[in-house]
Amino acid sequence: MQIHKLCFLALFLAQAAFAIKFNFDTFDGSNLVFLGDAELGPSSDGGISRSGALSMTRDETPFSHGQGLYTNPIKFKSSNTSTPYSFQTSFTFSITPRTKPNSGQGLAFVIVPDIPVTGISDNSGGGYLGILNKTTNGKLENNIMFIEFDTFQNKEFQDINGNHVGLNINSMTSNVATEAGYWVQTRVGKRKVWSFKDVNLSSGERFKAWVEFRNKDSRITVTIAPENVKKPKRPLIQGPRELNDVLLQNMYAGFAGSMGRGAERHDIWSWSFNNDA
Repeated sequence: MQIHKLCFLALFLAQAAFAIKFNFDTFDGSNLVFLGDAELGPSSDGGISRSGALSMTRDETPFSHGQGLYTNPIKFKSSNTSTPYSFQTSFTFSITPRTKPNSGQGLAFVIVPDIPVTGISDNSGGGYLGILNKTTNGKLENNIMFIEFDTFQNKEFQDINGNHVGLNINSMTSNVATEAGYWVQTRVGKRKVWSFKDVNLSSGERFKAWVEFRNKDSRITVTIAPENVKKPKRPLIQGPRELNDVLLQNMYAGFAGSMGRGAERHDIWSWSFNNDA
């Protein structure tokens, strides 16, 4: 019996060593890697102070794009299983057009296999959201998963419209995509009824997003709502099981975003992450 207890304790401690948890209530640049045009967001007063946001793009740079990643690799699965660990992440973001008509593209939560030594490609702007480019788009060896908050309809990527949320694996064409919004449950007489409330991602308002993966059923869910609204009980997206194939043992998590010829701010205001490794 004592041996079994010791084995269980050893296994528990081994798993705990791989678990990771962090929470950014605001950003000061620590524990982050900035790629491309990503930076600490400038303050709205036009001075040299910083806003406390993690920003993906810069107003003065046409087709600006960037990535902001957590410095340390995250263990997403063990070496002897194909099923990733469960993980949960939530973040607050805003997308704010600076020019009219808006030609921004959007932002994404990303999980990528590595931090490129040479930075991200100059050809990753526009509809590629600072993630892929014409050469890499759609390749299985990318091992990239991302949740896009898309503010422009790129027909070449089969976008459903210019205001949607999508789950993407290795490609700018979403595996699952739906109109941006959230579900609210109300009582009508004795019945509970779900109603959908759409949101405008590029309104400049702050929204909160929750991305959760449970290895029990190997499914990922994505939920969004205005910042001051409690997390909806019904997710916006329930994703497919392909996540088992794309996630590697160790990967990096963070954000990416891009704009077109016009200026659009892509700001992350807070971010928390934890896994069950």
